[in-house]
Amino acid sequence: MILDKDPETRDDAKPAFVEEAYFSGARIGDAIDWCINRQDRDLHCEVDGTLTSTGKEVKFRGRILKVKKSVLTRRIAVLMEEDLRKRRAGELERVLTIGGEGSGQDDVAATQITVQNYLKRNLYDDLYYDGRELQQAVKDLEKMKGQEVACTVWGKRASDKLPIMIRGTVIGATTAPSPILPEGTLEIRVEPEGDTTEPKIYLVAQPQLLLGPRYNPNLTVLASKVHIVPYAWKQAPEYRDVLAARNLTVVVKGGKKLIENVSFSIREGEMLAIIGESGAGKSTTVKALIGDIPSTGVSRIAGIDSRQTQKVRHFFGYCPQDLSYMYETFTPLENIIAFGKQYDIPEWQLIQTGKSLLRDFGVLEKGNSSTTELSGGQQRRVSIAIALAHKPKVLLMDEPTSGLDPDNRNELWRYLTFINQEYGTSIVVITHYPSEAEFCDKVAVFMRGKSLVAFGSPSSLKSQMPSRGFSVGIVLEDVDPRAREALEDIKGVKFVLQRGELLKIFTDEPLEVIAEECVKVLKAKDIGVKIVKTKTVADMVDYYIAITRGLIQGTIEK
Repeated sequence: MILDKDPETRDDAKPAFVEEAYFSGARIGDAIDWCINRQDRDLHCEVDGTLTSTGKEVKFRGRILKVKKSVLTRRIAVLMEEDLRKRRAGELERVLTIGGEGSGQDDVAATQITVQNYLKRNLYDDLYYDGRELQQAVKDLEKMKGQEVACTVWGKRASDKLPIMIRGTVIGATTAPSPILPEGTLEIRVEPEGDTTEPKIYLVAQPQLLLGPRYNPNLTVLASKVHIVPYAWKQAPEYRDVLAARNLTVVVKGGKKLIENVSFSIREGEMLAIIGESGAGKSTTVKALIGDIPSTGVSRIAGIDSRQTQKVRHFFGYCPQDLSYMYETFTPLENIIAFGKQYDIPEWQLIQTGKSLLRDFGVLEKGNSSTTELSGGQQRRVSIAIALAHKPKVLLMDEPTSGLDPDNRNELWRYLTFINQEYGTSIVVITHYPSEAEFCDKVAVFMRGKSLVAFGSPSSLKSQMPSRGFSVGIVLEDVDPRAREALEDIKGVKFVLQRGELLKIFTDEPLEVIAEECVKVLKAKDIGVKIVKTKTVADMVDYYIAITRGLIQGTIEK
């Protein structure tokens, strides 16, 4: 079933919509089948059961790393995200294997498991292996040569068979001879906790490995679980807001402030529109956020200070307005590979990711064409694919719809919404079109000389207008310049906004009463009226006009 979570009560780690299914521990095979049918999705679970090592009850939530179903094995491997026990007796391991009721071979024997599909694509690169799968781990690590790869291993020390957990960096991966089939072995460098000792090199082997004289049993781990995280040095710290600015200020030589005390933030997966007139500081704010220009105050992306440019660059993708930065003679995929290599991503992975992105953006059939042969809308989509090749947390775009006709603008927003929902990527869009802010979760309004003047959701901003954003709507038979002035003179009318034949009359008085007065005034001036609506909803264009003309005051949500 699909659950629509109440945004006021749901856990912020969960999306608004989740597909959930419930299984008893006796039906873990059905739970595994459910996961296999959704194996390309971001899957999570909540587990109730008992620890097989102690028999004590356990409850936790986590992300599903791997499921395995065979004649002898039915298992779910979970990366724990939250310990839900009311009374905790010791810490749970970060990776736990889940079996059915009565299982003695896994960390947890489940009595109940709730599996959850977050309805977005699985973009995680981490890998999980049982101890007897190290040969496959060696094969996968060969694809990552030259990259720093973190590895956590749980198992038993060969010398005394006592439980051990090590965490370090993979420095070697080979296969070793065995009586039946070759067995994989890993070499893990573990850094010392103190300053006085040297790092240790552990050998990670399969449980049945026949140890030879060259192995030190004190530094050999017979693995039961292996968790590999590629490119581990790029991992972000824990964070609340995926993008945050606080008192962000940019000052140029001579003391002129381009922006001053800009403060806003967005959560993971949210879309933000930045709107405002030219010279209001929209692009300056984004460049300060990514550390491209000097600034004061706080700016963070994925919890990382933007001034740490070499680290933070892995967590955002940036699409400039000018498309000339792409290599004109390169194909779309060649452009993705060329730009993606600056993030130390292997070419095989860039090809794989690039083809998927081009397919999602509807330009895969142009894969063998040079960039110059593409239309303006197709070039813009390719530029977005380039910015997403390293799987950033935030995509920042500077006026992506500039120069596009209305059909191409709507089509591009359809793709952006798809990427936001399918990939879970947070998106920040600078736009000259206030109407495009309706596509977003949050809106930041900038004005020249004032920097940020309003921030919040489109609905909350519009609700700050008279009558909480509702107005009297009147459509004239013909445009008449006298109509607006006449309506603004009516007692109780705050202001009137006009777009062609459409006029919206904003007031705090009862809308039905004002509507009658408006019809009387227009009739008295012999101005033809086609349609009258007593409850017309304001849009973001109305809000933008009202705030830039000083008709209303903006507010900044915290």
